[in-house]
Amino acid sequence: MCSPTSSLVENSEENGENDTDTLKKNFTVVLTGGKMSKTLHLVRCIRSYASSDPSLRVKIVVLETKKFRYSATRYSRCVDVFQVITTPRESPDAYMDDIYDVCKEHDATHFLPVAAPVEAVFDAELKCRLETELGVQVLHMDKELCSILDDKHSFGCFLREKLKIRSLRTHKVVSNEEVRKYNAIFLQEKKDNTLKRNMILKNLSYDPIHRLDLFQLPTGEERIDAYLQNIVLDGNPITKDEPWQLQEFLANGIEYSAMIVVRSNHLVTMTCCPSSASQLNYVHVEVPSIREWIENFMDGLAISEYTLTGQLCFDFMVLTEGDEKVAYPIECNPRVHTQCTIYNSDDVRTAFGSLLLNSTPQMEKGMVRMLDRDYNNNHKNNSSQGIINVYWFYNEFFKIIPDSWLFTYNESNDAERRSKLAMQKFPTISNQLIIVAIIYAPAMALSFLMCLPIWLLLYVPGNAVRSKSVVTKDLSDSEHLRAMIVKLILFLDRLAHMEENIEGDFWTYDPLPFVAKNHVQIASRLFATIRTGVEWKKLDFAIGKVVEVGGD
Repeated sequence: MCSPTSSLVENSEENGENDTDTLKKNFTVVLTGGKMSKTLHLVRCIRSYASSDPSLRVKIVVLETKKFRYSATRYSRCVDVFQVITTPRESPDAYMDDIYDVCKEHDATHFLPVAAPVEAVFDAELKCRLETELGVQVLHMDKELCSILDDKHSFGCFLREKLKIRSLRTHKVVSNEEVRKYNAIFLQEKKDNTLKRNMILKNLSYDPIHRLDLFQLPTGEERIDAYLQNIVLDGNPITKDEPWQLQEFLANGIEYSAMIVVRSNHLVTMTCCPSSASQLNYVHVEVPSIREWIENFMDGLAISEYTLTGQLCFDFMVLTEGDEKVAYPIECNPRVHTQCTIYNSDDVRTAFGSLLLNSTPQMEKGMVRMLDRDYNNNHKNNSSQGIINVYWFYNEFFKIIPDSWLFTYNESNDAERRSKLAMQKFPTISNQLIIVAIIYAPAMALSFLMCLPIWLLLYVPGNAVRSKSVVTKDLSDSEHLRAMIVKLILFLDRLAHMEENIEGDFWTYDPLPFVAKNHVQIASRLFATIRTGVEWKKLDFAIGKVVEVGGD
């Protein structure tokens, strides 16, 4: 971990007080994605691993594009070098050349890409060049496998045809006419009672605007025409260059996301979390049906011509079929997932850093035990320490406010939940919570006064711009206020129990990135977006960006 002890060791070595330098293992790790919390967390894990082993000397280099040059990770004491590179949106070749030059300049031993959706395939394309020309160990898959996994339709076909494991029906569409053609096919199948499930239409590219639509076929022609027109107006039409997918729709299941670390078709570690369309709370759970599917996936790879190395995540829907729980894979994202932040106890952080760079069977088994200790045993044994929950401060804070044209941080069932909160008694207020409230009172009062015009615009009675979700629910303004107070108390209670609720960017040994993320990185991007007039949807505190229409 980043501790005063590790600093003293480094200082003594610089002064020539340590004569064992020649015995040290020297690692130089280059990571991309400096704007994201997951990059910051991986950096801290690797630094923790380095600090735990006197025989290690690790140099950490973090890269990010010019747009996010004020990323929180650059202010971390765990980072040795922060450099700006070209975005692949401007030039994929320049992006790859910049990474190559940085690896060469710093004599990198490992390249660990923490990619945005647009970057993962280019990182994979660079793999062969880095390994053959510079001898860098690239902790990522090759381009062919990455392209298969990154494409929802290709992924489904790969599972069914190559690995021969459970997957969902999938079709690729490249035009509006093909959508109408498949709709006619599905209507006939429904008539013949051969359509097992409805199909949903979704963009094969990352689409922050329409990824939550869940538009289903078969349906009427008028609805199809309206939806196709809508996606054209939003700048996401179905074309040969930007195809969409039709995939079986699973209802009445429980959604999970699973992230795995793999080295040469060997499963190193796995974490699974309950998920939702916009997930920013992570609690590790063990789901046997998902683990079984992952093991089948790894077994299939082992007998295929493909070799997988990297960090990747899957979205699953777990259904009850008869007496069994069955996991269905929805999609794969061949990149690090934010849920890696569940590796957050001090010893778990160190172990995860070790597994990323130098995994051993002993450490892999130890990680399973530590995750069980942190997320299962405390709950089973009624320990005073509850299950650890990873969250982001402002994401939780904004959940206090009902969804509107400006704030959209709550889950889809938030209106129903507020109705229940408005009717229940106020939660018990502990002395610890009162202390936390007093500490935060000045900041909250100042924030309220600065935002008073926005509050009035959003919530004065009868205001025309209040969100539909608020207007259509049978809650009075006083009931909305009561629900907000209850949510505020629950938020302060989270802050009062930091041993169970871990902020995704905050770490006692490295606190500056937390401040920089919320008050430099996000703020600078918001001002830039407002200045340029680009339409935006929300602030994403985990990814560290303003979610812009048409952005990555």
